[in-house]
Amino acid sequence: MMKLVYFNGRGLAETSRMVLAIGGEEYEDVRYPLKIIDWSKHQMEKEEFEKDKADGKLVRSLNKLPYLEVDGVVVPQSKSIERFLAKKYNLMGTSDIEALRIDSLCECVRDFKDAYQSVRKAENKVEATNEWFTKTLVEKLSLLENLVDGNGFTVGERLSLSDVVLYAFITQFFDNKEASMNATLASPKIRSVIEKVSTIPQLVSWIEKRPKTDF
Repeated sequence: MMKLVYFNGRGLAETSRMVLAIGGEEYEDVRYPLKIIDWSKHQMEKEEFEKDKADGKLVRSLNKLPYLEVDGVVVPQSKSIERFLAKKYNLMGTSDIEALRIDSLCECVRDFKDAYQSVRKAENKVEATNEWFTKTLVEKLSLLENLVDGNGFTVGERLSLSDVVLYAFITQFFDNKEASMNATLASPKIRSVIEKVSTIPQLVSWIEKRPKTDF
């Protein structure tokens, strides 16, 4: 049985958990306890993780999380894990070109997430956040819309990793989920993808039963 190890939160592991749910995979969902002291300063209490790191139990994942353990092999890096699982469950398209496009879309979303970090660090956070959701994110999604095929899928005619990544980005990544969804109004193909993914029974079931966490 595969083992996915992360903190007790959604964060960098949640897309992989969603893919595992869609794939109907039974796995060990191992979660290190994490107490947030001051999120803005990244002050957190993670005693069990720090102890295992000090004891050398996490060297195969470079002392970082998440990692996936498959047949005794430990693999770090969240994006590598996502791509491995997506390939395992036939979520990487039907050709090398489709796989390339799917991967590219996922990296575009990663760029969007990186761009949002400046908003989190802004001195005038209210103003910066408002501009992000009403202008910046709208513009980025409108550009990304040009790479999306439509018909409820980003690439081709079946579900893929980039569909799940887009869904997770808009519905899970931001605290203000209403604002992030509103930012898709100018991108109907992307909005259609998100709405289609949101009806996948296995995913709906996972979201209903997953642990309630702060992030």
